[in-house]
Amino acid sequence: MVASIGLNADDLQSIADEVARSLSYAMIEGRSAFITTAVNYPNGSSVVVRIDHDGEYFFVSDDGQANLNAELFGGLHVFARIASEVAKRFSVEYDQRSFFILQVRRNQLPAAVAIIANASSSAVDRTIQAMERLKIKASRELFVNRITEAFGDRAVFDAAVRGSSKEWEVDAAVIAANRVEAVFEFVTPAPPSIAFAHMKIGDISAMFDRPRTVIVLSDYDRTDAPMRQILSSSADSVVAAKASLEDYRKAA
Repeated sequence: MVASIGLNADDLQSIADEVARSLSYAMIEGRSAFITTAVNYPNGSSVVVRIDHDGEYFFVSDDGQANLNAELFGGLHVFARIASEVAKRFSVEYDQRSFFILQVRRNQLPAAVAIIANASSSAVDRTIQAMERLKIKASRELFVNRITEAFGDRAVFDAAVRGSSKEWEVDAAVIAANRVEAVFEFVTPAPPSIAFAHMKIGDISAMFDRPRTVIVLSDYDRTDAPMRQILSSSADSVVAAKASLEDYRKAA
């Protein structure tokens, strides 16, 4: 049994205030205040919001921190486009460097800080996602080129192949004399992509008279080793999209 602890309203308020202070804190530098918020960037670092006093109003910004984050991971060219869209979504301003809100009244500061923090974090997160999509697109184009160069006229994309329970559409197949010799499935590091490929290729591999089955990873290094092991249990070979033509041929 868990012992109950009696707390009065003042005790609970004190605890709540202590928790709130641990989640967010401020630092003063000159005429600016820097609020470290409970909102995080994708790398886990806290979003820091800057407040500057401007007469009877305040100027609230992320001080270019989202921009800097994007620059550090080489995504500034993607961030520039996404940041403008995020600014519109959050109804804030963006000046090619910082997200900000002009003329904030004192009683509006908590809301303004929260909005800027979330806009800054969202912009970095969406930039990373967009860059990931670009990488996958480039990797898939490489996969298509490798299959085409390795197998020529025998290569068929989006081919229908029979499994033990149903017919599946695979990303590529090597077909000669109306016989499917090998199937290739392009897989990203995303868990849903891995799970679906495992199910699909596993079902095809369960056939008695079956083709060779090959999993092609869009990003071999970023696919966790346990996930690669799971895929290996359902396919004859697991290769990287950037593998050589000879590796593709050997896998088939």
